[in-house]
Amino acid sequence: MIVIDGWQVPGYETAINCGFKLSGDDLSGYGSFSLSSDKGVKPAVVSVQTKIPYVDKKLLAQLVSLAKELDANGARKLRTVNSDVTDAFKVRKVKFDGEIKASEDDQVRAWVVSFKLLEVLSKSEREQQQLDGKAAENTKTQRVDGHNTIQQQFEQAEGP
Repeated sequence: MIVIDGWQVPGYETAINCGFKLSGDDLSGYGSFSLSSDKGVKPAVVSVQTKIPYVDKKLLAQLVSLAKELDANGARKLRTVNSDVTDAFKVRKVKFDGEIKASEDDQVRAWVVSFKLLEVLSKSEREQQQLDGKAAENTKTQRVDGHNTIQQQFEQAEGP
């Protein structure tokens, strides 16, 4: 079961997958060393597949509307997600991302619906924002008015 903004995604045989990438580059060159660079934790992606019976056409339409909804700035609306797997991955805020598909399965008289949710404001992003904020607080602006100081001294100097 998965809930988006308090709305339970309809359907049965619902499969929810969640994963993220630990990004890095291989720095081992041509040797046998296993050197790599760490480029952080990328946002998680939640993949959902479910079957919505043909008789629940309105629920499919609600899901599509939810996915298309925009915020006041014209961007895809951020959603709160809840499920056992997203809780385990500590994924809270998401937005619909990529392709949302519904294909007919006449044998079970249902649509096979699949969509993806992309994590937004992940723990890593929040930590980076805090680090960036602390860095900005701890930096001092250097004064770059040396030319003005020399010019003033020149103008105050007496002599020929």
